[in-house]
This record gives sequence, structure tokens and C-alpha cells, in this order.
Amino acid sequence: MVSQDQRREALYDLIRLRRPLRESSAQLLMFEWSSQEELATAFAQDIGHALDEFWAGKISADDLCAWAEELQGREDIALDPEDRDFLADALFQLSTPELCGPADEVAVALRLRLT
Repeated sequence: MVSQDQRREALYDLIRLRRPLRESSAQLLMFEWSSQEELATAFAQDIGHALDEFWAGKISADDLCAWAEELQGREDIALDPEDRDFLADALFQLSTPELCGPADEVAVALRLRLT
């Protein structure tokens, strides 16, 4: 059986991109999809870090999109209340390039909002 602490660590691996996205996603498959509580919190700085990773070429536009989709769809990840609107909007924009435009354009606009 996997503990809540292990699940929390796996969530932070995903949120903070501490592991390759595929590894983090695979690790999270060990847990039930639904959750009665939020075990981890995403912050505006996590968006900034993901954008930095994208610009540094460490993750692709597809990875950035998949990362945002994964965060957006999880019941066990909370959005920081102080930046909830920004986070929700950023995750939506990054996860829907077909609606919001290419990752590089969205990333520039989001970075400006972060400063």
C-alpha cells in the first residue's frame, strides 16, 4: 500500500518538474485518480519554473502542454488561493494551444504577468 506522504511527494515531483514528466505521470498511476483531499499546492512560481524549463529546452512545447493538463485535471492538487485566478488561467492557456496559441507565445504573455 502506498502512503499519502508518497502520493504527496509524487505530486510535488510533477508540480515542480523534479523528474521527467513521463516518470512523474507513471508514478502517479500507482494512486487512485480521485481524491477526497488536496495533498499538494501549485504556486505561481511553479508556472515560472515550468516556463524556464521550456525556454531552456529542458521540456518541449508538448511536455509543457501535457504538464499543464496533468495539473489542471487533478483533484489532489490545490491552486494557491493568492494566485488562484492566474494559475487557473495559466494552466488553461498552456494546456490548450489549439485555442490559446503556441506555447512560446503563451509563455511570453504569462511571464509578463508573473513580473
